[in-house]
Amino acid sequence: MKRTLTILSVALVALMLSSCVESSKKYQALQKENEALTAQNASIQKDFETTMGIINDVENNLQAIRDAEGMLTMQQEGSQREQIVAELLQLKEQMAVNHARLDSLNDALAKSNKNNANLRAQVKKLQAQLAEKEEMISNLQAQVAEKDGQIANLNTQVNNLNADLVIANNQIVDLNNEVANQTSELNAVYYIGGKVKELKAKGVILSKTKVLQGEVPTEVFTKGDMRELTTITFNTKKAFVLSTHAAESYNLVKGVDADGNKIVTLEITNPELFWKVTRYLVVLTK
Repeated sequence: MKRTLTILSVALVALMLSSCVESSKKYQALQKENEALTAQNASIQKDFETTMGIINDVENNLQAIRDAEGMLTMQQEGSQREQIVAELLQLKEQMAVNHARLDSLNDALAKSNKNNANLRAQVKKLQAQLAEKEEMISNLQAQVAEKDGQIANLNTQVNNLNADLVIANNQIVDLNNEVANQTSELNAVYYIGGKVKELKAKGVILSKTKVLQGEVPTEVFTKGDMRELTTITFNTKKAFVLSTHAAESYNLVKGVDADGNKIVTLEITNPELFWKVTRYLVVLTK
């Protein structure tokens, strides 16, 4: 029994000593420090998770930009200009959002007293990648603008060429008309038939032997084209050629018309020889 009392005494003393330790100032200070460290660790963990979330978002956006970069490069030679411009603007807006988030995060990390060198290095790396992509987007926009300028320049050249073509076509039409007129004049021939009195009155002859003396009164003749004029019909019983034409180049054929009236038809068998001496044909009718 004496031994039992000894053990109880020792336990009581230990309990009293433990109570004294727990109630001491040093113990309380250590407990508060432990609680502070636990809260700080939770804060660091929360900041780390937030930072990693932002970094992951930015990296995902960068991957989307890389994918769009390849697609835009492939489409530059195509005809989807409006789509390219819209996508470039959208990418640029995404870049601005990413830039702002990284800048804000970088400032927060710089002001923090925590050991975050690795995170700051990762943010700096992402900022460098963003700067590279921003330059790429600016280059693509410059290429689109350059192509717009080239297209505008080509359109101007095409318009100028079309205007030149219209002028050239008009000139060709004018030249063709001039050639046609000249050709028509080169092949123009004139003929007239009538009795002696009629031919004298018109100034075509002075007598049967004096034909086309002086200036020829072209307006009293009928104009024809030597390439097409092969026959000329006169309403008369008899006809004589007064102007100078090779006898072997024509024939005078007598006949009647549909009403039974007598006619004489001049058949030109060799136009080149017939019109060689003169382009004016004078026929005396009786």
